[in-house]
Amino acid sequence: MGYKLITPIATEPITLTEVKRHLRLDLDDTSEDDQLNKWIISAREYGETYTRRAFGTQTRELTLNNFPCASYIEIPKPPLQAITSITYKDSNGTVKTMPDTDYIVDIDNEPGKVVLGYSKSWPVFTPYPINAVRIRFVCGYNGDIPSCFKDAMLFHVGLFYKYRDEAIPKDHIDTVNRIYYPNRIPQL
Repeated sequence: MGYKLITPIATEPITLTEVKRHLRLDLDDTSEDDQLNKWIISAREYGETYTRRAFGTQTRELTLNNFPCASYIEIPKPPLQAITSITYKDSNGTVKTMPDTDYIVDIDNEPGKVVLGYSKSWPVFTPYPINAVRIRFVCGYNGDIPSCFKDAMLFHVGLFYKYRDEAIPKDHIDTVNRIYYPNRIPQL
């Protein structure tokens, strides 16, 4: 199982203004804006990796070598917003799309799931040797993320700012992790 980013988030969950206020910087001074924006992205990417969540709306694709024996497929990077498509490629290279009437999308649980509908089954086919099944999905918080994630990101950007030319002490990163930990998704 693998997944990749198709469409990244359009807006970071914390703003440059929030970061400047957190760091007590002059809002009118733009001399470090580029670097601060890079640190915002790095802090979000770290948080998303550590929590195994998506902090903003994004499109991703999950690949499987075949459909599972189970009647459902867990979708990584919650919260799940929607399934865009489920396609599968046979050994001849022919790609087919599974009808959306054959499955139900569970967006209420974390992680979200694609569940077979009543009296439905996964397509039976001879799969292409690798990545035969592709599930395209939209995930991430649609709007405000939980405040603890914002706090962790602000703290993390503050660490980048304070230790810009040296290694961030491990106990400081442990603090970032402790903020995220209660909302971390178990490994799928």
